[in-house]
Amino acid sequence: MENDIEIKTDYTDKIKELLNLNEISDLVKTNEKVFEMNGKTYRIKKATYKQKQEAYKKKMEKYVDMLKDDKYPLEKDLIELYKKRNIDIQKMGIELQNKVIRRDSTMLKLGEVIKNNAIESELKVFKDEIESMNIDIQRLSIERMSYLESSIEQQVSIFIYSYFVYLLAEEKDGENWKKVWNTYEEFENTDSPELINRFSYYSTMMIGDL
Repeated sequence: MENDIEIKTDYTDKIKELLNLNEISDLVKTNEKVFEMNGKTYRIKKATYKQKQEAYKKKMEKYVDMLKDDKYPLEKDLIELYKKRNIDIQKMGIELQNKVIRRDSTMLKLGEVIKNNAIESELKVFKDEIESMNIDIQRLSIERMSYLESSIEQQVSIFIYSYFVYLLAEEKDGENWKKVWNTYEEFENTDSPELINRFSYYSTMMIGDL
């Protein structure tokens, strides 16, 4: 659990470094991102219907398993506890949702101006706005998650985002593409946190709300 939080915090700190106009354009136009790291070429693509169904099944299995264990609280129980300390988790969640909606709307606008061959200065306005919103979204998301990380819902959310990284990550092998990790267990035991950070960032742009 702590490792998951560290990964999310780490790639949030690198958003300014990772996010540039070409990367946003790739995501908008092709629904995939190809990048180089340590001499290898990697790709992450938008999830297919079949992949989403597989992830949803895993999500439900994880939720039911944790629900059977009394040591894990539900979010609603933690929210009530925090209210007694004047911490409004629900308000934080609404603010986060609104920021995501605004970010996604701006992404769509960027897609339109890219299709219309807008000049670079016009594109930069959208790029800077998206960059700023992404940083706000990730920071607020991590703050909210830090309060609720012990809840069943947050543990399942952490799991499913990790599962999508495992599911969507690909590595170039000659002229073909292959999965980076053959099993989820292999993904969990990886010694390449920087690679996971990079895939994690792009996956949040690819899969949206789960």
